[in-house]
Amino acid sequence: MSAEAPAATFLGFTFLQREYRVLRYAIGATLAMAIALGIGWPMSFLTPVLSLGFLAAPVRLTFKAGTVFVSTVALACLAGLILVEYLLPFPLVFLPFVGLLLFRLYYAKANGASPLMATWLLIALLVLPLVGMQQPEVAFFVAGGLVSGAAVTVILVWLTWAMFPGPPTASVAAPVPAGSAAPTPDQAVSLRNATLSLAVVFPAVAVFYTLQWTGSILVLVFIGILSMQPGVVGNIKVGQALITGNIFGGLVSIMFYETLVMVPSFGFMVLLTLLCALTFGQQVFSGRKVGPLYGMAFSTVLLIVASTTTSTDEAGSKVLIRVVQMAMAVIYVVVGFGLLERLTRNKKGLK
Repeated sequence: MSAEAPAATFLGFTFLQREYRVLRYAIGATLAMAIALGIGWPMSFLTPVLSLGFLAAPVRLTFKAGTVFVSTVALACLAGLILVEYLLPFPLVFLPFVGLLLFRLYYAKANGASPLMATWLLIALLVLPLVGMQQPEVAFFVAGGLVSGAAVTVILVWLTWAMFPGPPTASVAAPVPAGSAAPTPDQAVSLRNATLSLAVVFPAVAVFYTLQWTGSILVLVFIGILSMQPGVVGNIKVGQALITGNIFGGLVSIMFYETLVMVPSFGFMVLLTLLCALTFGQQVFSGRKVGPLYGMAFSTVLLIVASTTTSTDEAGSKVLIRVVQMAMAVIYVVVGFGLLERLTRNKKGLK
């Protein structure tokens, strides 16, 4: 620990760089959770989950990157609303077009596009038409919520970094964020990865739209989020980590909610979130191989707790249901990618 550098100061206390990053991560996640649950706009539960990607990054989100991010989400929502207005009444045209958009999105991600940006775009394109199937006017309401969530996320990240600015040598000592400086993959590899991702996600999308499973929209959202995880295509170890991390996060979310039931206070919820964030953050920034696993688990905790707490239905009875839904989504994604990877490898071996 003594060799760790550089040190940073906050409120008169000196922290090592790792401790400082943990504190930034925990405070930012807690602020996002408090605002999302305190205001409760449509799809607000996504804000604390998707803000973790920005908060875990070793470099600050620039003003340009933040505005581009919000603008891109707004354009994605506009595209989703156009789908609702003009193509949704024609399923034979709508579903193939959605498949084409998904393929382009996965292909862009395979070629180095930001996974976080791609995730928000995917959510907008999946959620809005599904919501609009029964009540088209609700899709506009949800679209506003998604754009608001993206804007709130960016503002909170900026605010958190203003409170905890990076140490002078942070940009040199810290690793480069995933996807921003990685070598561009071979086009054949990108095409293959995008095809595999589409082959796993599109059947779920088709089933949800055909059967109009609007009540289980969170499952589709989670499938989309998981499919954007780095390395999930063709890496069985990443798949095993996804299952382990999300099951662990589901168990913690149950304990979190049951504890909150005993002390039903907003302030207690904020303190409990902070405690969880500090605990998980210590592992996320520990430098150990299991660090990303704890990040997955914490995002699952925030997603389940936030989505059930902001729900107007029987929240308590839905916690376990949400955990089961998350587990099913994870198993579906991991098994789907695993089977396709094995099938494609076997075909290569036969040639």
